[in-house]
Amino acid sequence: MHGRRARTYGGRVAITPIDLADDALMSRMYAVVSAVRVFERPHFVSPPEASAIGDLRHVDEGESTHLWGIWEGDALVGVITAWLPLSDNTDTVWMELDVHPGHRRRGHGTRAIETIVGFARANDRTRIVTEAHYPVDRADDHPYRLFAEHNGFRLGNTEMIRRLTLPVDPRLLARLGDGARAAYQGRYRVEAFTEVPRALWPSLCECMNRVGTDAPTGEIDWEPETLTPERYGGYMELDRATGRVRLTAVAIDEASGEVVAFSELALPPTITRAQQWGTLVRADHRGHRLGMAVKVANLVSLQELYPERADVTTGNANDNEWMVSINEQLGFRPLELCPAFYRTLDPV
Repeated sequence: MHGRRARTYGGRVAITPIDLADDALMSRMYAVVSAVRVFERPHFVSPPEASAIGDLRHVDEGESTHLWGIWEGDALVGVITAWLPLSDNTDTVWMELDVHPGHRRRGHGTRAIETIVGFARANDRTRIVTEAHYPVDRADDHPYRLFAEHNGFRLGNTEMIRRLTLPVDPRLLARLGDGARAAYQGRYRVEAFTEVPRALWPSLCECMNRVGTDAPTGEIDWEPETLTPERYGGYMELDRATGRVRLTAVAIDEASGEVVAFSELALPPTITRAQQWGTLVRADHRGHRLGMAVKVANLVSLQELYPERADVTTGNANDNEWMVSINEQLGFRPLELCPAFYRTLDPV
Protein backbone atom coordinates (compact mmCIF):
# COMPACT_ATOMS: atom_id res chain seq x y z
CA MET A 1 0.00 0.00 0.00
CA HIS A 2 1.60 3.20 -1.12
CA GLY A 3 -0.60 6.08 0.02
CA ARG A 4 -0.41 8.50 2.94
CA ARG A 5 -2.78 10.01 5.49
CA ALA A 6 -5.08 12.22 3.45
CA ARG A 7 -6.14 15.87 3.54
CA THR A 8 -8.90 17.38 1.45
CA TYR A 9 -8.06 18.24 -2.16
CA GLY A 10 -10.43 20.45 -4.09
CA GLY A 11 -9.42 19.58 -7.66
CA ARG A 12 -11.39 17.49 -10.15
CA VAL A 13 -10.70 13.89 -9.17
CA ALA A 14 -12.06 10.69 -10.67
CA ILE A 15 -11.40 6.99 -10.17
CA THR A 16 -12.22 4.96 -13.26
CA PRO A 17 -11.43 1.43 -14.51
CA ILE A 18 -8.34 0.98 -16.68
CA ASP A 19 -8.78 -1.05 -19.84
CA LEU A 20 -5.97 -3.60 -19.77
CA ALA A 21 -6.08 -3.76 -23.58
CA ASP A 22 -5.30 -0.03 -23.95
CA ASP A 23 -1.56 0.07 -24.70
CA ALA A 24 -1.15 3.81 -24.16
CA LEU A 25 -3.03 3.82 -20.87
CA MET A 26 -1.19 0.76 -19.59
CA SER A 27 2.11 2.48 -20.37
CA ARG A 28 1.01 5.48 -18.30
CA MET A 29 -0.04 3.11 -15.53
CA TYR A 30 3.41 1.51 -15.56
CA ALA A 31 5.12 4.90 -15.27
CA VAL A 32 3.06 5.86 -12.21
CA VAL A 33 3.56 2.54 -10.44
CA SER A 34 7.31 2.54 -11.16
CA ALA A 35 7.65 6.09 -9.76
CA VAL A 36 5.91 4.95 -6.57
CA ARG A 37 7.93 1.77 -6.10
CA VAL A 38 11.30 3.51 -6.46
CA PHE A 39 10.36 6.42 -4.18
CA GLU A 40 12.75 6.47 -1.19
CA ARG A 41 13.93 2.99 -2.25
CA PRO A 42 17.16 3.44 -4.23
CA HIS A 43 17.70 -0.31 -4.18
CA PHE A 44 14.45 -1.05 -6.04
CA VAL A 45 14.76 -2.33 -9.61
CA SER A 46 11.65 -1.89 -11.77
CA PRO A 47 10.69 -4.84 -13.98
CA PRO A 48 10.67 -4.11 -17.70
CA GLU A 49 7.47 -2.43 -18.88
CA ALA A 50 6.49 -5.16 -21.33
CA SER A 51 7.01 -7.85 -18.69
CA ALA A 52 5.01 -6.01 -16.01
CA ILE A 53 2.12 -5.32 -18.37
CA GLY A 54 2.22 -8.87 -19.70
CA ASP A 55 1.81 -10.22 -16.17
CA LEU A 56 -1.26 -8.04 -15.58
CA ARG A 57 -2.84 -9.08 -18.87
CA HIS A 58 -2.31 -12.79 -18.30
CA VAL A 59 -5.62 -14.66 -18.30
CA ASP A 60 -5.72 -17.21 -15.48
CA GLU A 61 -8.84 -19.22 -14.67
CA GLY A 62 -7.86 -19.17 -11.00
CA GLU A 63 -7.56 -15.39 -10.64
CA SER A 64 -8.83 -12.21 -12.26
CA THR A 65 -7.03 -8.85 -12.41
CA HIS A 66 -8.67 -5.42 -12.15
CA LEU A 67 -7.19 -1.93 -12.48
CA TRP A 68 -8.45 1.59 -11.76
CA GLY A 69 -6.81 4.92 -12.47
CA ILE A 70 -6.88 7.86 -10.05
CA TRP A 71 -7.13 11.05 -12.10
CA GLU A 72 -6.56 14.73 -11.38
CA GLY A 73 -8.20 16.15 -14.46
CA ASP A 74 -6.34 14.53 -17.36
CA ALA A 75 -3.34 13.50 -15.24
CA LEU A 76 -3.07 9.91 -14.08
CA VAL A 77 -1.76 10.24 -10.51
CA GLY A 78 -2.47 6.84 -9.00
CA VAL A 79 -3.32 3.24 -9.70
CA ILE A 80 -5.37 0.65 -7.83
CA THR A 81 -4.69 -2.99 -8.68
CA ALA A 82 -6.85 -5.82 -7.38
CA TRP A 83 -6.72 -9.57 -7.81
CA LEU A 84 -9.69 -11.82 -7.13
CA PRO A 85 -8.84 -15.46 -6.35
CA LEU A 86 -11.49 -17.56 -8.08
CA SER A 87 -10.84 -21.12 -6.90
CA ASP A 88 -9.35 -20.71 -3.41
CA ASN A 89 -9.36 -18.03 -0.71
CA THR A 90 -12.51 -16.68 -2.32
CA ASP A 91 -13.20 -14.43 0.67
CA THR A 92 -10.22 -12.25 -0.22
CA VAL A 93 -9.23 -9.36 -2.47
CA TRP A 94 -5.50 -8.77 -2.99
CA MET A 95 -4.90 -5.07 -3.44
CA GLU A 96 -2.08 -2.68 -4.34
CA LEU A 97 -2.48 1.09 -4.08
CA ASP A 98 0.06 3.39 -5.73
CA VAL A 99 -0.32 7.16 -5.45
CA HIS A 100 2.37 9.20 -7.20
CA PRO A 101 4.70 10.87 -4.66
CA GLY A 102 4.00 14.28 -6.18
CA HIS A 103 0.25 13.95 -5.70
CA ARG A 104 -0.13 12.67 -2.17
CA ARG A 105 -1.98 14.12 0.83
CA ARG A 106 -4.89 15.14 -1.38
CA GLY A 107 -7.39 12.45 -0.37
CA HIS A 108 -6.65 10.10 -3.27
CA GLY A 109 -5.65 7.20 -1.05
CA THR A 110 -8.80 7.41 1.04
CA ARG A 111 -10.97 7.56 -2.09
CA ALA A 112 -9.12 4.56 -3.44
CA ILE A 113 -9.85 2.56 -0.28
CA GLU A 114 -13.54 3.40 -0.63
CA THR A 115 -13.39 2.13 -4.20
CA ILE A 116 -11.76 -1.16 -3.28
CA VAL A 117 -14.12 -1.72 -0.35
CA GLY A 118 -17.07 -1.26 -2.71
CA PHE A 119 -15.47 -3.65 -5.19
CA ALA A 120 -14.90 -6.25 -2.47
CA ARG A 121 -18.49 -6.07 -1.28
CA ALA A 122 -19.82 -6.26 -4.83
CA ASN A 123 -17.88 -9.51 -5.21
CA ASP A 124 -18.92 -10.97 -1.83
CA ARG A 125 -15.43 -10.63 -0.38
CA THR A 126 -14.96 -10.05 3.33
CA ARG A 127 -11.20 -9.48 3.51
CA ILE A 128 -8.79 -7.10 1.75
CA VAL A 129 -5.06 -7.83 1.95
CA THR A 130 -2.24 -5.54 0.85
CA GLU A 131 1.50 -5.14 1.35
CA ALA A 132 3.94 -2.26 1.72
CA HIS A 133 7.71 -1.78 1.80
CA TYR A 134 9.62 0.51 4.13
CA PRO A 135 12.90 0.72 6.08
CA VAL A 136 13.62 -1.60 8.98
CA ASP A 137 13.91 1.33 11.41
CA ARG A 138 10.45 2.71 10.50
CA ALA A 139 8.38 -0.31 11.46
CA ASP A 140 6.18 1.59 13.91
CA ASP A 141 5.76 5.05 12.42
CA HIS A 142 6.18 4.87 8.65
CA PRO A 143 3.47 6.85 6.79
CA TYR A 144 2.36 3.74 4.89
CA ARG A 145 1.57 1.96 8.15
CA LEU A 146 -0.18 5.02 9.58
CA PHE A 147 -2.26 5.34 6.41
CA ALA A 148 -3.24 1.67 6.50
CA GLU A 149 -4.28 1.76 10.14
CA HIS A 150 -6.15 5.05 9.65
CA ASN A 151 -8.21 3.28 6.97
CA GLY A 152 -9.15 0.25 9.07
CA PHE A 153 -6.32 -2.15 8.23
CA ARG A 154 -4.46 -4.22 10.80
CA LEU A 155 -0.86 -5.35 10.62
CA GLY A 156 -1.14 -9.08 9.97
CA ASN A 157 2.40 -10.22 9.25
CA THR A 158 5.84 -8.76 8.56
CA GLU A 159 8.49 -10.22 6.32
CA MET A 160 12.10 -9.14 6.12
CA ILE A 161 13.33 -8.60 2.57
CA ARG A 162 16.93 -9.70 2.22
CA ARG A 163 19.39 -9.24 -0.63
CA LEU A 164 22.23 -11.50 -1.74
CA THR A 165 25.04 -9.91 -3.73
CA LEU A 166 26.31 -12.09 -6.57
CA PRO A 167 28.41 -13.99 -7.26
CA VAL A 168 28.44 -16.18 -4.18
CA ASP A 169 31.81 -17.78 -3.55
CA PRO A 170 31.66 -21.18 -5.29
CA ARG A 171 33.56 -22.70 -2.37
CA LEU A 172 30.76 -21.66 0.01
CA LEU A 173 28.12 -23.12 -2.29
CA ALA A 174 30.11 -26.35 -2.60
CA ARG A 175 30.51 -26.65 1.17
CA LEU A 176 26.83 -26.01 1.88
CA GLY A 177 25.73 -28.26 -0.97
CA ASP A 178 27.97 -31.11 0.19
CA GLY A 179 26.65 -30.78 3.75
CA ALA A 180 23.07 -30.97 2.52
CA ARG A 181 23.82 -33.91 0.24
CA ALA A 182 25.18 -35.92 3.14
CA ALA A 183 21.76 -35.61 4.82
CA TYR A 184 19.57 -36.55 1.83
CA GLN A 185 21.73 -38.79 -0.35
CA GLY A 186 20.21 -42.17 -1.15
CA ARG A 187 16.64 -41.04 -0.54
CA TYR A 188 16.30 -37.95 -2.72
CA ARG A 189 17.87 -36.45 -5.81
CA VAL A 190 18.13 -32.73 -6.46
CA GLU A 191 17.91 -31.24 -9.95
CA ALA A 192 17.70 -27.69 -11.38
CA PHE A 193 15.77 -26.75 -14.52
CA THR A 194 15.08 -23.75 -16.73
CA GLU A 195 11.84 -25.58 -17.59
CA VAL A 196 10.58 -28.32 -15.30
CA PRO A 197 9.67 -31.56 -17.15
CA ARG A 198 5.92 -31.99 -17.51
CA ALA A 199 5.94 -35.30 -15.64
CA LEU A 200 6.89 -33.37 -12.49
CA TRP A 201 4.25 -30.66 -12.81
CA PRO A 202 1.51 -32.37 -10.73
CA SER A 203 3.67 -32.93 -7.65
CA LEU A 204 5.40 -29.57 -8.09
CA CYS A 205 2.01 -27.84 -8.10
CA GLU A 206 1.10 -29.73 -4.93
CA CYS A 207 4.19 -28.26 -3.26
CA MET A 208 3.47 -24.77 -4.56
CA ASN A 209 -0.07 -24.93 -3.24
CA ARG A 210 1.26 -25.36 0.30
CA VAL A 211 3.49 -22.27 0.42
CA GLY A 212 0.80 -20.00 1.82
CA THR A 213 -0.33 -22.49 4.45
CA ASP A 214 3.00 -23.95 5.58
CA ALA A 215 5.01 -20.73 5.93
CA PRO A 216 4.32 -18.43 8.92
CA THR A 217 1.74 -15.77 8.00
CA GLY A 218 0.96 -14.15 11.35
CA GLU A 219 -2.69 -13.20 11.76
CA ILE A 220 -3.51 -13.79 8.07
CA ASP A 221 -4.69 -17.34 7.47
CA TRP A 222 -4.77 -18.84 3.99
CA GLU A 223 -6.42 -21.83 2.40
CA PRO A 224 -4.17 -24.03 0.26
CA GLU A 225 -3.93 -22.70 -3.27
CA THR A 226 -5.32 -24.61 -6.24
CA LEU A 227 -2.60 -24.30 -8.87
CA THR A 228 -3.05 -27.05 -11.46
CA PRO A 229 -0.63 -28.34 -14.10
CA GLU A 230 -2.81 -26.66 -16.73
CA ARG A 231 -2.55 -23.27 -15.02
CA TYR A 232 1.16 -23.82 -14.41
CA GLY A 233 1.57 -24.45 -18.14
CA GLY A 234 -0.11 -21.09 -18.74
CA TYR A 235 2.51 -19.42 -16.58
CA MET A 236 5.24 -21.12 -18.57
CA GLU A 237 3.74 -19.66 -21.75
CA LEU A 238 3.62 -16.26 -20.05
CA ASP A 239 7.31 -16.54 -19.17
CA ARG A 240 8.19 -17.25 -22.78
CA ALA A 241 6.03 -14.38 -24.02
CA THR A 242 7.56 -11.84 -21.61
CA GLY A 243 11.15 -13.08 -21.86
CA ARG A 244 11.32 -14.09 -18.19
CA VAL A 245 13.42 -17.07 -17.18
CA ARG A 246 12.26 -19.23 -14.29
CA LEU A 247 14.94 -21.34 -12.63
CA THR A 248 13.44 -24.13 -10.55
CA ALA A 249 15.36 -26.53 -8.36
CA VAL A 250 13.49 -29.55 -7.01
CA ALA A 251 14.10 -32.42 -4.63
CA ILE A 252 12.57 -35.66 -5.88
CA ASP A 253 11.70 -38.54 -3.59
CA GLU A 254 13.40 -41.55 -5.16
CA ALA A 255 10.72 -43.92 -3.84
CA SER A 256 7.70 -42.10 -5.30
CA GLY A 257 9.25 -39.99 -8.06
CA GLU A 258 7.41 -36.96 -6.70
CA VAL A 259 8.69 -33.44 -6.09
CA VAL A 260 8.79 -32.91 -2.33
CA ALA A 261 10.74 -29.64 -2.21
CA PHE A 262 11.32 -26.78 -4.61
CA SER A 263 12.81 -23.32 -4.95
CA GLU A 264 12.12 -20.81 -7.74
CA LEU A 265 14.13 -17.89 -9.04
CA ALA A 266 12.53 -15.46 -11.50
CA LEU A 267 14.80 -13.61 -13.92
CA PRO A 268 12.99 -10.77 -15.70
CA PRO A 269 14.62 -9.70 -18.96
CA THR A 270 16.98 -6.71 -19.35
CA ILE A 271 17.61 -6.18 -15.62
CA THR A 272 20.35 -7.63 -13.42
CA ARG A 273 18.26 -8.68 -10.42
CA ALA A 274 16.88 -12.16 -9.79
CA GLN A 275 13.85 -12.55 -7.54
CA GLN A 276 13.36 -15.44 -5.18
CA TRP A 277 9.80 -16.68 -5.50
CA GLY A 278 8.54 -19.73 -3.59
CA THR A 279 10.65 -22.16 -1.60
CA LEU A 280 9.10 -25.06 0.30
CA VAL A 281 9.90 -28.47 1.72
CA ARG A 282 6.87 -30.66 2.33
CA ALA A 283 6.35 -31.19 6.05
CA ASP A 284 6.59 -34.98 5.74
CA HIS A 285 10.03 -34.70 4.11
CA ARG A 286 11.72 -32.20 6.40
CA GLY A 287 14.84 -32.91 8.39
CA HIS A 288 17.02 -33.86 5.41
CA ARG A 289 18.37 -30.38 4.55
CA LEU A 290 16.37 -30.26 1.35
CA GLY A 291 15.72 -26.54 1.77
CA MET A 292 19.42 -25.79 1.64
CA ALA A 293 19.90 -28.29 -1.17
CA VAL A 294 17.38 -26.71 -3.56
CA LYS A 295 18.50 -23.16 -2.75
CA VAL A 296 22.14 -24.04 -3.45
CA ALA A 297 21.27 -25.90 -6.64
CA ASN A 298 19.38 -22.90 -7.97
CA LEU A 299 22.18 -20.47 -7.14
CA VAL A 300 24.74 -22.70 -8.82
CA SER A 301 22.55 -22.82 -11.92
CA LEU A 302 21.99 -19.06 -11.82
CA GLN A 303 25.69 -18.25 -11.65
CA GLU A 304 26.63 -20.73 -14.36
CA LEU A 305 23.91 -19.78 -16.84
CA TYR A 306 23.31 -16.09 -16.09
CA PRO A 307 26.54 -14.61 -14.69
CA GLU A 308 25.34 -11.06 -15.51
CA ARG A 309 22.85 -11.16 -12.61
CA ALA A 310 24.07 -8.91 -9.81
CA ASP A 311 21.87 -9.84 -6.89
CA VAL A 312 18.89 -11.83 -5.58
CA THR A 313 16.13 -10.62 -3.27
CA THR A 314 13.95 -12.78 -1.05
CA GLY A 315 11.46 -12.34 1.79
CA ASN A 316 10.72 -14.38 4.90
CA ALA A 317 8.80 -13.87 8.11
CA ASN A 318 11.26 -13.51 10.96
CA ASP A 319 9.67 -16.46 12.77
CA ASN A 320 10.43 -18.72 9.79
CA GLU A 321 13.68 -19.54 11.53
CA TRP A 322 14.73 -22.43 9.30
CA MET A 323 14.51 -20.53 6.04
CA VAL A 324 16.01 -17.39 7.57
CA SER A 325 18.96 -19.48 8.77
CA ILE A 326 19.47 -20.95 5.29
CA ASN A 327 19.38 -17.50 3.69
CA GLU A 328 21.82 -16.06 6.20
CA GLN A 329 24.27 -18.92 5.64
CA LEU A 330 24.10 -18.19 1.91
CA GLY A 331 24.89 -14.52 2.55
CA PHE A 332 21.53 -12.76 2.34
CA ARG A 333 21.46 -9.51 4.34
CA PRO A 334 18.47 -7.40 5.53
CA LEU A 335 17.26 -4.78 3.08
CA GLU A 336 13.78 -3.58 4.12
CA LEU A 337 10.50 -4.67 5.70
CA CYS A 338 7.50 -5.98 3.81
CA PRO A 339 4.46 -5.85 6.11
CA ALA A 340 1.10 -7.30 5.14
CA PHE A 341 -2.07 -5.50 6.26
CA TYR A 342 -5.62 -6.77 6.22
CA ARG A 343 -9.08 -5.33 6.68
CA THR A 344 -12.15 -7.41 7.33
CA LEU A 345 -15.60 -6.42 6.10
CA ASP A 346 -18.97 -7.43 7.43
CA PRO A 347 -20.83 -9.79 5.06
CA VAL A 348 -23.36 -7.98 2.90
